[in-house]
Amino acid sequence: MTDNHEIVRSALEAYTDRGLFRGLSPAIVQANSASFKVLWHYSRTLNLRVDYDAGTMVFENVLPDVPTTSPMYRELVTFVANLTSDEIPVHRRVDRSLAVLACENVNGDASIHLTLTGSDYKYATQKLVQTVHEVYLDFLISGPYYEYMVGTLGLNPDTVSFA
Repeated sequence: MTDNHEIVRSALEAYTDRGLFRGLSPAIVQANSASFKVLWHYSRTLNLRVDYDAGTMVFENVLPDVPTTSPMYRELVTFVANLTSDEIPVHRRVDRSLAVLACENVNGDASIHLTLTGSDYKYATQKLVQTVHEVYLDFLISGPYYEYMVGTLGLNPDTVSFA
């Protein structure tokens, strides 16, 4: 776990150093798992949970208050699944031979889940971060979710332009 943990931690710190994350809390490590807190879009703190034994990584509660029965959740599931499509440019695509992406919904809060099919934690970390980033910058902005961004995520409509 130690090597994989260092790989994940280093990849996350690189995003912080580049300014993508506004903050990163030190990991809470327990046995063969870790939990990181990331300050990111809309000044929200997201929890990244990594289970090194299972080879899974989950950004929890990426989109709160999105019931599983809602059109928004169904569209999110499709959006995330499409990121593995051969029609997506290679630099944006998640290679299905290296990782499997999925959405999870717990109590109406949507999370993004990645399962490694190999052992490349750097690739997995980068692709999971990229996926969540695309959810915020493509899925939400391209869809009919302006009211959701303002009401649920706290977007200030006076300071943001989508032009």
